[in-house]
Amino acid sequence: MVSKQQKIYNHFVSHIKDGILKSGEVLPSTRELAKLFKCHRFTAMTALQTLVAEGWVENSEKTRYRVSEKVPVTTSKTAPMNSKKSAQFKIVRPKPEIFTERERFRLEFWGGQPDLRLFPKDEFRRVLSATLEKTKPDLLNYGHIDGLDSAKKEIAGYLRRTRNLLDKEFIITNGSQEALHLIAQALIKPGDAIAVEAKGYPPAWRLFEALGAKIIPIDVDAEGLVTDQLEKLIAIKKVKMIYATPLHQYPTTVSLSPRRRQALIQLCEKHQIPILEDDYDYEFHYSGPPPAPLSQETAYGIYICSFSKVLFPGARLGVIACDAQLKEHLIYQKYLVSRQTDCLSQLALAAWLKDGGFEKHLRRMRRTYEKRFLHLQDHLLTLQKKFDLSWHAPTGGMSIWVNLNQDSSKVASRAKKQGVFFQDEKGMDYRGKTGTHLRIGFAGVNEREIDQGLQTLSGCLD
Repeated sequence: MVSKQQKIYNHFVSHIKDGILKSGEVLPSTRELAKLFKCHRFTAMTALQTLVAEGWVENSEKTRYRVSEKVPVTTSKTAPMNSKKSAQFKIVRPKPEIFTERERFRLEFWGGQPDLRLFPKDEFRRVLSATLEKTKPDLLNYGHIDGLDSAKKEIAGYLRRTRNLLDKEFIITNGSQEALHLIAQALIKPGDAIAVEAKGYPPAWRLFEALGAKIIPIDVDAEGLVTDQLEKLIAIKKVKMIYATPLHQYPTTVSLSPRRRQALIQLCEKHQIPILEDDYDYEFHYSGPPPAPLSQETAYGIYICSFSKVLFPGARLGVIACDAQLKEHLIYQKYLVSRQTDCLSQLALAAWLKDGGFEKHLRRMRRTYEKRFLHLQDHLLTLQKKFDLSWHAPTGGMSIWVNLNQDSSKVASRAKKQGVFFQDEKGMDYRGKTGTHLRIGFAGVNEREIDQGLQTLSGCLD
């Protein structure tokens, strides 16, 4: 019969040999081992001391027992764990290339990246702390699938004041990507066709394709989505949904003209096709008030927006605005996918909206980004005297779509080698065509960094 001391010894030796315990990792205390192995603490201590004597474990008077940095052997006498035959899973959907941990650069001109250095962390911390003190325990429990009532109330008021968004039901989501997923799950089945902007948002395309949808790209010009082309395609294909970014179109930054807005609405109502409207940066508009969402003009509009551009991308707070009938189906999909959105984030946002701090922060950011927008345009005007550049001057947003009149992927590649990142057109074209545009974001970089980045860009142009 194996003694308790020997059992403890064998346990740790085998775990160290098989790589379950790594060098430097702390072992349980003698009190914890005595409870675990139902023995006296002295028995556990004796076993640990034996391990120390043999070099498996080390300790000092001021530290706990931990695995030695240099163990006597590094492999088990039995077959190592990683020698097991790999499982061969049958993948039913191909995995497209995505970045899970993006490469970092000295300067990054991402098109939709806010300047996180300007986020008022102390103010937000006070709001969150005060909210936690007042929060009843039940609000932190399960059950708020579509969002906390207090958060939905404040968000509804904010969207009514800023977007004239009325008579809608709201669901708070884990960012706009989950919103896209819930809507597509509820309305699209494998084989259905979704019309998208040919230059657009790749994560949305990948999501729709993963659900089995067929993507139909529609061109974008100076007036936005080309509705004449869309109308011809609807006549020959059974389009089940249209996904679009009508305001500050992603990535070209053009806004859908009034003529095209009405044409799109009439098409959708005639053919009963829902419009999934992704309003990703409505808050940053510099030339008068932006137009109201399409969803306010037609019952076929489904509206989504995100607070990531105003708060911070890691906040993962998005909103769906839709009618009551659709909301019931979306709630069911959300219950299956994520059950509910983080309560603390909702409570903090609701409190910040209620006391006016959120909109004060937004106004500060809008003023700052507009200055950077003008500063970037001044730089581009200087470069235009030397190089063949042109661009659409957007009415708002966080980036400028600049035509270099040469292969933008090559220019972006040269800039990367010098530690500066720009988004080139090819990565945002559904057909994967090499283009001549860069999407130069200005929100996440200050004036001095814009100077440095455009100087690098100048050196990278032919």
